[in-house]
Amino acid sequence: MSFLSDEEIAGLHVERMIIHLVGKRIEFRPEAETPVQQQEFFQSRIIDHAASAVHTFTEHSNIRPVLQLMGTGDMGFEEGGQELARLFWRDHTGQSTPGAFFVFRLSTGVGDSILFALIKYDYRPVVELAQQGGQNVLREIIQAFVKEKRAVQKFCIVRFRAGAIEDEVSATDRMADAPDLTDYFETYLGVSRARSIQELSNRLNEAMRGSLQELREHLPNGDVAAALVRAKQALQGRGIVTNEDIVDAILHGAERPRDEKLVSRIERVTRGRLKRSNLTDVEFRPDPARLAVRPRRKVRTAEGARLEYPEDELGRSVTRVETDAGITFTIHTTHRLVEDDTVAIRHS
Repeated sequence: MSFLSDEEIAGLHVERMIIHLVGKRIEFRPEAETPVQQQEFFQSRIIDHAASAVHTFTEHSNIRPVLQLMGTGDMGFEEGGQELARLFWRDHTGQSTPGAFFVFRLSTGVGDSILFALIKYDYRPVVELAQQGGQNVLREIIQAFVKEKRAVQKFCIVRFRAGAIEDEVSATDRMADAPDLTDYFETYLGVSRARSIQELSNRLNEAMRGSLQELREHLPNGDVAAALVRAKQALQGRGIVTNEDIVDAILHGAERPRDEKLVSRIERVTRGRLKRSNLTDVEFRPDPARLAVRPRRKVRTAEGARLEYPEDELGRSVTRVETDAGITFTIHTTHRLVEDDTVAIRHS
């Protein structure tokens, strides 16, 4: 599942927020809580970045106790937000660019759970087109927050439920190769990776295979195995893989249909499989060995005969000939049989 459920996304609402400017050349100054503004803008940024959790809190986390006190109400939101920002500012590295550090408290309308989101956001000068005296003028806005996903430097969201901050953490870091975090941000949060690249790659394999099986009727010749080969080939060499890349790979596996309704269905099915595989918006560099795992074809006849073989052995050690008289499989090997035995009879 995604970090946020569909119900949480539907009911997501920013209740409180506090902002601090952070940077090595900026003296830290505790700020007062800010009235909630631009509700939809910040909700959208949080939903966009709340990927499936890949990290968990460690016992040495310095921010988890602060969030716990904020969740129970034993520490006020303003005081807690100031402490979270101070800890972030304290260890801010010299190479890091200055930015605005936001702390949000969010309600979801789902049970008793609340969410805390921490975002370090770029602020940059932009030029606005405005009207003055009936003429177009350009006006510079010194501190502006933009919708670009890359404008979010660092992001973290956690859930407080049943009286405690949960272990799972959804965190992203623009300065690191996803899904890893920079040493600084990982230390600040006090988290560690909970899922290895190998596990993520295995889940990706299953999500792609499951998507194509669900879409079998729309594939050329209904051939899932061949489509999976094409899809994996489309991902090879891409480096960090996003959900958008995976959807595009499945479309490639389906030989890029032009029917817009079918394209929409393929995207919907693929994203659904990614969500069930807990890969929603998770970006990572797949393990090449697992991405290159050869798909296997399984054949079963009406007479009960079963045959399973690697797809890329077709035309080599396995041949398949279809005629009006029937289908003939031939298997040729120069080696001794690895297995040649009877199968136990299973009684229902």
